[in-house]
Amino acid sequence: MFVYAVPMVSLLLVLMATLTCFRFIISRQGAYWLLPCLISFIFTVENFNTILDLSNNPSGYNPQSFNSIAPLLIAIMWYMMIIGFHYALRYKVDINKYRNENRKNRTEAKYIEKLERRKQQKEFRIYQQNSAYSHQKPEIYSKKDEQNWSDLFSD
Repeated sequence: MFVYAVPMVSLLLVLMATLTCFRFIISRQGAYWLLPCLISFIFTVENFNTILDLSNNPSGYNPQSFNSIAPLLIAIMWYMMIIGFHYALRYKVDINKYRNENRKNRTEAKYIEKLERRKQQKEFRIYQQNSAYSHQKPEIYSKKDEQNWSDLFSD
């Protein structure tokens, strides 16, 4: 049973690396994950072929040799590289952070501009209403009353 342990663990690790790469392809930095996904898929196929060969001919497999442990070491290092690459991209690719901040600032500026435009339109309406009647003097008497008043003083 120990004969199958090392290839199964290495297949599991490489399969986890492949699925992790597939998951990161869907993220915003998907273009960076195409090559690691391809390499992980190649490792997965190779480890799967090793298990198939082992199941067909278990006597030809020596679990104490370096050739049997090498895929496990490669799988461990590859999975660690995938995790390290994920954290490196997360901290170094700031374009998403810049876009989000830019979008938030633009939205806030549009909102403030809308409020200021409303305030300016309201002030302009009040100014127009006040200036529409500013050229006329207020009349206490109408023209008709003014004529009657001047008639009183005419001899």
